[in-house]
Amino acid sequence: MKQALVYTIFAGVFLIPFIPFIIAPSLLFPFITGKAFAFRIIVEVIFVAWLILALKDANYRPKPSWILTIFSIFLVVVAFSDALGVNPYKAFWSNYERMEGLVTILHLFAFFVVLSAFLNKEKLWRGLFATHVGASVIMGIYGLFQLAGKLTINQGGVRVDGTLGNATYLAVYLMMNFFFVLYLFVQGGEYKKKLWWFAPIAILQLYILYHTATRGAILGLLGGLVVATVLLVWRERENRLVKRSALTVLISVLVVIGGFYLVRNSDFVKESQVLARFRLSPSEIKSQGRYYIWPMAWQGIKEKPILGWGQEGFSYVFNKYYDSRLYAHEQWFDRAHSTPIDWFIAGGIFALLSYLGLFFFALYYLWKRDKGMEFKEKSILTGILAAYFFQNIFVFDNLASYILFFTVIAYVHFRSTTERSALLSSVSFSVAWRAIIVSTLIIIFSGVVYFANIKPIQAGRSLISALRTVQEGQANAAENSLALFKKALAYESLGTTEIREQLVNSAESFLQESVPEAVRREYLELTVSELDKQVNETPNDTRYFVFQGLFLARLGLFDQALAAYDRAHQLSPGKQTVLFDAASIYIARQEFETALNILKTAFELEPSYNGARILYAVAAIHAGNFSLADEILSYKGATEEQMMGFQNALIFDGRLLEAWVKAGRFDRAIPILVLRIEREPQNENHFLSLAAAYLEIGERQRSVEVLKVLKERIPAKQEEVDFYINEIEAGRNP
Repeated sequence: MKQALVYTIFAGVFLIPFIPFIIAPSLLFPFITGKAFAFRIIVEVIFVAWLILALKDANYRPKPSWILTIFSIFLVVVAFSDALGVNPYKAFWSNYERMEGLVTILHLFAFFVVLSAFLNKEKLWRGLFATHVGASVIMGIYGLFQLAGKLTINQGGVRVDGTLGNATYLAVYLMMNFFFVLYLFVQGGEYKKKLWWFAPIAILQLYILYHTATRGAILGLLGGLVVATVLLVWRERENRLVKRSALTVLISVLVVIGGFYLVRNSDFVKESQVLARFRLSPSEIKSQGRYYIWPMAWQGIKEKPILGWGQEGFSYVFNKYYDSRLYAHEQWFDRAHSTPIDWFIAGGIFALLSYLGLFFFALYYLWKRDKGMEFKEKSILTGILAAYFFQNIFVFDNLASYILFFTVIAYVHFRSTTERSALLSSVSFSVAWRAIIVSTLIIIFSGVVYFANIKPIQAGRSLISALRTVQEGQANAAENSLALFKKALAYESLGTTEIREQLVNSAESFLQESVPEAVRREYLELTVSELDKQVNETPNDTRYFVFQGLFLARLGLFDQALAAYDRAHQLSPGKQTVLFDAASIYIARQEFETALNILKTAFELEPSYNGARILYAVAAIHAGNFSLADEILSYKGATEEQMMGFQNALIFDGRLLEAWVKAGRFDRAIPILVLRIEREPQNENHFLSLAAAYLEIGERQRSVEVLKVLKERIPAKQEEVDFYINEIEAGRNP
């Protein structure tokens, strides 16, 4: 029995380094969900096995340390904040896109406890670090194939993302594993022999890390190296080779940083898709989302500084304090893109302090308590903590980085408690009590596995099947898909909100005329009902009122849609897109003055937003206030750069052209079409539109002249254009 438990835990612990390779195409967000469910199931298995083992053998019980204490405090604080947060259900379960929440923190805590208590020998830890490094080598080779074009870069572009689906996630994964390589290298001796193994691995990691083009992780790596090497150069006395190597690395890092600074304006740097990302001028910094998001986050922190908003609560802060200058960025941020800030938002000051306490006490034990650890080992571990913390200032965590971070924290805990007695080491359990406890654990384990994993996995699979079925276009596809949507919803899992969103997004497929009337009606009733449930469950979430408004407007239920948009605007008064959607309904109902007032509000939130300016002008045109439209479109006080961007929008925004045409103001529409032809001389539609506009105002000869130019520009259209010309010259309108 004991041996079976040991083997089970051992297998689970050494399987975890390979979780980053899991991709689950049968689930939504396949790069996230598959890894998270695998991690949860493995941790649940090894945690229960460890608990049973610890009942039998006190040697496997955890030992006390401030790291364990502060992690426990962090867990309690976050749990309390989640329970009192803006959305307790989501705070606990999260969603498919993130797969975090309290349930993940609980699993990470269990993972930490198992690692720190079970891996009670140094050679086991070396084996675990080596396994992580071995997995990173496979990931690096995968990245090479992506760079060679043999494997797809999943997020598109040229930034390598491995099997993590995100270049940033891959970058921090490689950064942490690079330090694992250094740590394994400095342990013991035989450096020349080990160099043949570790140098190629480190070079591969650095090469792929470079091609992720991730600023935070690369700067974190450099910063961590500076910290580690400065410590080694300053205090390492036992091994001159290590000290000289550290000095070489430190000088190399400083040369790289200084060299980049000197050539930052060269064509080589500007043309490099990686290096150019590090050339951040003040204006470019202001264009970054964080420039606006962090002040918004601060507003949320000031509102709830003690307990925070609960996990997954940042989206509420983002909407409530939305900065209208963010119009060119993602409209639904759910993270502050800074781990310390995210924890401050989620759990208030106590969550932030306990999170920072993990770093503090790890460093405390490294440098104050552990006399058995060599200086070079302490320096490398300090470097990895510094690198990880620095890059976390600019990004949020993910499962792969969580695993590596808590592995390091658990290792420091292990090294700091080798001479301590385990908690409850003197407590023994009778056979009867052990049987009761084991039976209880098995029951709890079964429930956790089902509710935390099986239900959401089944719901996710049903959702994917529903989406694939409705897109196939086969007989009864819509009916079968709707049945699958209902099946997915019936699980009442963490995926319910996502399922409702996908119901709305599938409207085009379900509302086609080829879909039977009964199925369409059933789909509409289900979607309206589920949206009502969603907004009732999350009455302060802007996102779902917008979803509801869009769907109801599509059905022609304008009054109900406007009520949803009104609530969304109350919750997020700075978000222009909500006002745009509401104004579009008033325009459709020809209530132009109301639309004009709404779009005036949207425009005044941020006048540099070209989209808002044009829609404001469009509403003025529909309202017959042409002088106001001209004033808006003149863009008085604009800089040359702003005017250039606005001219592009002015020329190619179809809503503006359509408004002038509907108003019969061809004197405004024709110049726009002329400019379109100048910008896109091979676009036949611009010529045809201009010819039609001249025809509308009776300029038949000009219409013919435009068509003749089109015939010269695009000879392949000669026959069609000749037909139009003949019709016009004959006095008919083709």
